[in-house]
Amino acid sequence: MYCEIKKLIVAAVLLTTPALAGHALAQSSNEPYAQKLMRLSEVLGAMHHLRNICGANEGQLWRDQMIRLLDAESPSPSRRARLVRQFNKGYRGHQRSYQSCTDSAYLQAEKFAQEGQRLSQAMALERAEY
Repeated sequence: MYCEIKKLIVAAVLLTTPALAGHALAQSSNEPYAQKLMRLSEVLGAMHHLRNICGANEGQLWRDQMIRLLDAESPSPSRRARLVRQFNKGYRGHQRSYQSCTDSAYLQAEKFAQEGQRLSQAMALERAEY
């Protein structure tokens, strides 16, 4: 089941990033979009840690997804710093809470995968309506 969720979130992020570049400036004033982008950054950071400790053998997948978002979004230096801070917040927060893969860590990763998918889809819909 988790593999399917992972595939969905990766696909959602990949599908949403190409169009971000064309709408970055307009989206910067869209507060709901900005909030979702910040949350997605945090979710990706959490996934980067949790999937690693749970032996997913994905390497830098979640960090790379964050880099893709940053590249597509082309944020101002201050906004980029905020997005990176959110990613690091998600990573470090879960690093403190989970040093090894427990049932709870695994379930948390599944919840984040589902949330990331929902966020990515919502952001794509908002952009399509713009």
